[in-house]
Amino acid sequence: MQKLMNKHFCFKEWIKGLKRYWVGLFVIGVLASICFPLQGQAVVQPSDSFYVTDQGHVLNNQTKDHILTVNQAFEKTKEKPQIAVVVVNSLEGEMIENYTVKQFEAMEIGNKAYDNGVLILLALQDREIRIEVGYGLEGILPDGKVGRIIDASMGDLASGDYSQAMTNIFNQLVLAIQEEYGYQDIFDGQVTAIDAPTLVNPLFMAGGALVILIVYVFICRILGISSIDTLFLLLHLFSGFSSGSSSSSSRGGGGRSGGGGASRNF
Repeated sequence: MQKLMNKHFCFKEWIKGLKRYWVGLFVIGVLASICFPLQGQAVVQPSDSFYVTDQGHVLNNQTKDHILTVNQAFEKTKEKPQIAVVVVNSLEGEMIENYTVKQFEAMEIGNKAYDNGVLILLALQDREIRIEVGYGLEGILPDGKVGRIIDASMGDLASGDYSQAMTNIFNQLVLAIQEEYGYQDIFDGQVTAIDAPTLVNPLFMAGGALVILIVYVFICRILGISSIDTLFLLLHLFSGFSSGSSSSSSRGGGGRSGGGGASRNF
């Protein structure tokens, strides 16, 4: 009888211990969810329009309407790319790369079949901006180009003209997406891509050719050699200069997810 009572007592204690274990595990889970939010959790709840979320209230209605109108036009295409703009007051001590990735993934920007979303995130108090690009657009929007797009609007960002800066940045991204998918230009040629080739003035080219000709004749006379020999000499010199030169490209902030992106402080 005593042994049976002892077994019953041990069983009750085991049940109590099991309850304490599960209660403790539940409490730890709740605390962890509060202190360490899930990576996919939204940092900022998107607005009803989805495409523009202005927590700092710094964008004018014209800019918001423009962003919304272009995205609505994209919705009618086969690929359905999306460009979202999010303005936050503070990053709350988090790196903008991590913050932007979480916002991007939570909003699921872009068409899943093409992975063609873009997020422009502006942090006012931190004075930082980042563009995050989906995998499907990394070919047309590499890190270097994205960085140059931001650099072109650094003056407006630094002066606090956020509406103009966001409009210019947004338009450059639109131009890239139009080029990628062969869309008709929604701007009717009124907006020029920052990487567009610059046309050289014909008069400038003619003047340059004349200068080269004068130098060519002068060298012929000084050296006392034929024009053909001088031509070969010049070609040899220029080819030497070309082989010794090197080119460099701008780098963005480096991507943490999707197709990469770029970050800047202003």
